[in-house]
Amino acid sequence: MARLESEAKAGYYPTPVEEMEYILKRLTVEQGSNITLLDPCCGKGAALKQWQDDMIAKGANAVSYGIEIEKSRAEAAEKCIDHIAKCGYEETRMSHDAFSAMYLNPPFMEMNSERMELTFLRDLTGDYLHAGSVLIFNLPQYVLKDCAKILASRFVDIKVYRFTDKNYDAYKQVIVYGVRRRKGLRSEKERRYQQQIEQELINRSYLGKDAFPSLDTDDWNNVQYVIPRNQKEVQVFMSTKVEEEDILQTLSSSKLFEKVEGKMKDLNITKSKAIRPATKLKIAHMAAAIASGALPEQMGDHLLVGVTKRVQNSEVRFNQKSGKEEEITTFKPKTIVRIFSDKGIINLK
Repeated sequence: MARLESEAKAGYYPTPVEEMEYILKRLTVEQGSNITLLDPCCGKGAALKQWQDDMIAKGANAVSYGIEIEKSRAEAAEKCIDHIAKCGYEETRMSHDAFSAMYLNPPFMEMNSERMELTFLRDLTGDYLHAGSVLIFNLPQYVLKDCAKILASRFVDIKVYRFTDKNYDAYKQVIVYGVRRRKGLRSEKERRYQQQIEQELINRSYLGKDAFPSLDTDDWNNVQYVIPRNQKEVQVFMSTKVEEEDILQTLSSSKLFEKVEGKMKDLNITKSKAIRPATKLKIAHMAAAIASGALPEQMGDHLLVGVTKRVQNSEVRFNQKSGKEEEITTFKPKTIVRIFSDKGIINLK
């Protein structure tokens, strides 16, 4: 499998360095301004690092934030960018309205009857960019029609360029530049602009490569998007996904193991004869015993866990006082034993 094909697995298409160079030619900053750059699909961090270095070279104090769900790519990104969340964006906690600009290069694929490019655009550009922030959106040209409504409703000063001839034919990629619109009511003029842009994007999504100018079109002296200084600090940027190494590190730093080991030395543990239950144990008995620690949880290649769930039951009863039928809902606890193994998760009933 060719390298590009391999990296494109699961919809992952890293931006070629030369295309990123042309993208950056249309971005500028104020000298000495503090800016925050967000890449929610940063891969190995190469494009985000290239972007940050360019902004620093142009005089900004740029801080980079990346999100990457694939473990090996996230570990590579961690070595070259300032902040990395090793998870999906759904599992990331981020400060709202705190990012100056976003480079969005989402998976090129469909899931649950919706294009992922649309899903990422909708979920990520609503809360995290403040008014005036700049979006750089990388997607296939034919997907523009799916994203046209949100692009036109949330962004102004929209311009679209296609990849250069060297790289366009592979995935038909285009770059959308836009400035985050202020939130709130819109004037009649703004609504007409939105409708016009939306329809234009839809129409051009069906056309070929001549529908948009190439990124190497020499117009960057006239077309410049100014990335604004961040209006508020990024106080929260973290993964909510708990990894095994995170647990071990936390336990180690809290010296919990030392405390437990010290307590164990004070215990007088003696063995006693096995006790046979009067009747056959039910699932609830086993679950209660496991949850209390009376049974070993680690059993070879699988793990047993006692789980208590709240079960809802609804039935129709006749109310003698009112003379009417009424729906009665009750809740009661139900205890089960759950098995975790390589073969899957199984509930014993």
